[in-house]
Amino acid sequence: MPSVTTGRSYLPLVLLVLLFGLPPAAGWIYIMNPQWLPEKQKNHGTLVSPPRPLQSLRLEDDRQQLFDWDTLSGQWILISRNSGTCDNDCQQQLQALQQIRRGLGAERLRVERLLIQESPAASGSMGQANGLAEGVQILFLPADQQAQFDRLFAVSGTDHDNAIYLADPHGMLMMGYSASSPKKDILKDLETLLKASRNWTTGVNNGHG
Repeated sequence: MPSVTTGRSYLPLVLLVLLFGLPPAAGWIYIMNPQWLPEKQKNHGTLVSPPRPLQSLRLEDDRQQLFDWDTLSGQWILISRNSGTCDNDCQQQLQALQQIRRGLGAERLRVERLLIQESPAASGSMGQANGLAEGVQILFLPADQQAQFDRLFAVSGTDHDNAIYLADPHGMLMMGYSASSPKKDILKDLETLLKASRNWTTGVNNGHG
């Protein structure tokens, strides 16, 4: 029969487990169930439930090399989509991605930006947007991936072009916003998620200033 003294010796260990274990657990719970957040902190975008794995989508860089999703592991990802040339609306979205990320301050190092160019699948389709695209990874969608892409990014309330999406550090698509969504709302959602997840994910310091 364990002595009272032996039982008490485990108390510091139990307290340590609770101290360091509860914050990550709470972060996961709120991230997967944002409807449980207080009313003033509820998400502004459309929740993708269940989240969808982006790794199932094959994309290419401007050299037609297969993109490795593992290079973004550990990062939150802001994603925009565009078809045809990167016109004024596309350029505004690139600027919005830049502003949202900069609005996070030091936490921006935990966030990467991605533009998925549907067609034409060539670097020339970016036109005059290259200056605004600084720090944005531009990836191109092969024709045989269009159906898979449409399934992944079919999110209620989002537009076909220039919508913004959010993926978590495990590469799971979890939120979608229409092109008309106020950027401050996207920033608020991202700030909430970064705060909730700070204890369970380590940012990879490969962001751009």
